[in-house]
Amino acid sequence: MYFAKKHNKKGFKKMQANSAKAMSACAEAIRALVKPKEVKPKVIPKGVDHKITRLAYIAHPKFGKRICARIAKDPKAKTPASAPAQVPKAAQAPMKAPQ
Repeated sequence: MYFAKKHNKKGFKKMQANSAKAMSACAEAIRALVKPKEVKPKVIPKGVDHKITRLAYIAHPKFGKRICARIAKDPKAKTPASAPAQVPKAAQAPMKAPQ
């Protein structure tokens, strides 16, 4: 194996290990904030108002992976398209009065 390839591979392995440590630390922090016993597996909440319950799902050992995938795929989570700008009435062209 070439020297550069061997050393790049080592760097990649270290990066993977660091990423895994960071993810586990994040999961531990979420578990410390939220009790996973409060989770009901039948209903997965949507929307901004249910952030705590969503965190509880992420912290849950069984449902955590599934909810992360679902949140990532959620089309409503994306930014909404901007509405067409309305022109103020003063800037509109004057209309003819009916005769």
